[in-house]
Amino acid sequence: MEPKMPHIRIIEPSEKSADLDSDSHNQKAKLKFAVPSAPTKGLGRRSRHVTFSSTPAVNRSRINLGNPSHRMGPLGGRRKVILAPGHSAMDWERIKKDKNLRNIDPSEFPMRITKARLQQHHSRRDCWVSLNGKVFDITNYLDFHPGGRDLLVENAGKDATLIFQKYHPWVNYERILDACFIGFLV
Repeated sequence: MEPKMPHIRIIEPSEKSADLDSDSHNQKAKLKFAVPSAPTKGLGRRSRHVTFSSTPAVNRSRINLGNPSHRMGPLGGRRKVILAPGHSAMDWERIKKDKNLRNIDPSEFPMRITKARLQQHHSRRDCWVSLNGKVFDITNYLDFHPGGRDLLVENAGKDATLIFQKYHPWVNYERILDACFIGFLV
């Protein structure tokens, strides 16, 4: 027996509710809402009723909400690059499992790395970075970075903790770069 699909009905704001808004931008936009025509289990009759308020719409494309990664590009979106085919986050996860990305002698792992040694690894072909006292050889990750390799290379050979925290503090870099971890900054 096939499960029953709920019936959906489209509700549009009435002309009266549109007249309450004096903002011309809001009058141009016609909103439609899809709601179940039958009550959802556990909600009773409350799910049948939808109300519209005359609160003006907010242009959310200009709101930052304190999220520093929402750097606005020329067209209003985050500045990201188009990655080459085979360079998605899923591809990176697959490559991490299949390859040794550390490029160091296993007998030296984990390394104790001075700032002077870290500074020697600052090119596209040899790119190390320190984040919160941990050093990662991100040479193989450069082409997988959604913001482009240039941003990473600019901070290569340095402690990039502050710049990383500025643009995406919620990202779990330890999980993304776990296969690139080579040692500790001393």
